[in-house]
Amino acid sequence: MSRIALVIALICSVILNIYLFIQLNISVNIGTIEREFQQLSGYLNNDKGKVQKSSRSQRQKNDQGSSIPDTTAKNSEVATKSAEQLVYNIKQAIIDQDYFTAGDLVNSLANDFNANYRREHPVKKPPELANVKRFWLQATEELIRKKHYNHADTSISAYLAFEPDDNDFLYQQVDLYWQQQQPLLAIKNAYEVQYHVNNEAKRHNATNFARELVQQYAEALIANEHWLELSELVEDAQVYDSQNLSLQWLLARAQYQLGEFEYALNAIQPLLDEANYKVKALTLLADIEAALRKPQSIPLNRQGEHFIVQALINDNYNVSLLLDTGASISLLSESAFNALREYSDVVYVKDSTLNTAGGQVSASIYQVAKFEIQGYTINDFDFAVSPFVSELNDGLLGMNFLRAFDFHIDQKNSVLVLNK
Repeated sequence: MSRIALVIALICSVILNIYLFIQLNISVNIGTIEREFQQLSGYLNNDKGKVQKSSRSQRQKNDQGSSIPDTTAKNSEVATKSAEQLVYNIKQAIIDQDYFTAGDLVNSLANDFNANYRREHPVKKPPELANVKRFWLQATEELIRKKHYNHADTSISAYLAFEPDDNDFLYQQVDLYWQQQQPLLAIKNAYEVQYHVNNEAKRHNATNFARELVQQYAEALIANEHWLELSELVEDAQVYDSQNLSLQWLLARAQYQLGEFEYALNAIQPLLDEANYKVKALTLLADIEAALRKPQSIPLNRQGEHFIVQALINDNYNVSLLLDTGASISLLSESAFNALREYSDVVYVKDSTLNTAGGQVSASIYQVAKFEIQGYTINDFDFAVSPFVSELNDGLLGMNFLRAFDFHIDQKNSVLVLNK
């Protein structure tokens, strides 16, 4: 019995130890698991805190707009480098005289600027454009100075294709035509500058500049007695400047000198009541009216194969002169000259050898204050005196009178037609 009890006690002890061992391991494992879980939770909480902190920081940056300037600054730096490269390429194209490529690149410069900045600066132009334009203008001025006119014309046209209203290039185009001795084209373009400006002061300046060019060219034409060209100048200018009285005065003068007396009479009318023009307009009007009273043709008397015309010297001495287009100067016979001296003053000039249709003759040259054929007058008129003149008339009417007019001898009707 005692052995049985001992065995039972031993078995119970073993079972109890096994139970206690199992409980101890479970507790250790649970503690380990709990510690590992707490450690993992700490990691997760730390990461979450970092994420939340980062998120808050990012939101604060977004709220303050700090991320936008960084992007804009980067874009601005890229745009600036791109613009600098374009400016370099434009200048190189101008140097290479590839002006239309330069124009395309200027367009690119403007388009890039608009794409990057137009929302913020809707009316501004690329800041680099002023630099480009200044370089382009100087290059073109040098071409004009060196008389490389074709290249200069292409250069100006290329820039105006980009900016048609640019006043600097428009005036440079006027200068180009003026230097090329194309005054009508220069004046036309000078007047048209007024259509490319946006205020009254600039329009006024453009018109005045064009008027100065007109005056310069008109003075040159008058000095050379190019009356037809003067008339054409005025007609072109009046298209743009119809109220300019100076043009009206030039037109009346040109038409009078061309023998267009009816037109001249109409042209002078608006000036007769203008204070700045009244005196000289009245003087020209008197000349026009006198011209209108002149016969359109002067009757001639036939003398064999020649024609005789009547002339008046110094308003008081009549002479009959034979028309001689081969004589460089008009002549009087000695008898006619002696009779003239009884009525009028004559001034001795010199002795000379003259060519006439009959050959060379020696003669003394004299001058009278006025010589006239039916209203067609020349003042300070020279003539020669020679004994070798036919006694059938008083002398010869030579080219020193006829060349002052557009003349025609109508032999069929025996008339002399003179036009101023």
